[in-house]
Amino acid sequence: MLPAFVQAMSNRLGEPAQYIPELGAYLIVTKRFSAALANMHQHFFVSAYDAAGYPEMQAYMKACSDSALNNYQGALRGLQKGVVSYAILLQHPLNANAVAFTKELPKKHFAAFDLPILVDPFTGACEMLEKTPVWGFAMWKGIKKAAREALGF
Repeated sequence: MLPAFVQAMSNRLGEPAQYIPELGAYLIVTKRFSAALANMHQHFFVSAYDAAGYPEMQAYMKACSDSALNNYQGALRGLQKGVVSYAILLQHPLNANAVAFTKELPKKHFAAFDLPILVDPFTGACEMLEKTPVWGFAMWKGIKKAAREALGF
């Protein structure tokens, strides 16, 4: 199921996916301009782990975030540039503890955003943060919209 899901995302985003063995995840990188006219570098990481709970989802998000921040190429972040790390995990059935992690406010970064997402590819259920954090509030609407478009929801 994972390769088909990644291929569909890659087609929607118009960018190829590459496999990152250190993360056990596929990565698709895109760029878009936000409503605040910032050039956002979007890193979509996609993996699958049916047994993942809170700690596994937390570790996956951190690994994805670290990878996106360490591999960002471009002008200094914050100068009309930003990075978004989407840690997408396919899971069936969705684990309540993993879902709880997706509902927590992510760690703050300078000109960078994290959005953990759980997707059940069999039912189409999708769980992510629905609140809008006070910090970076101008960006969050676009970040969540880009996630839904990439996922096809």
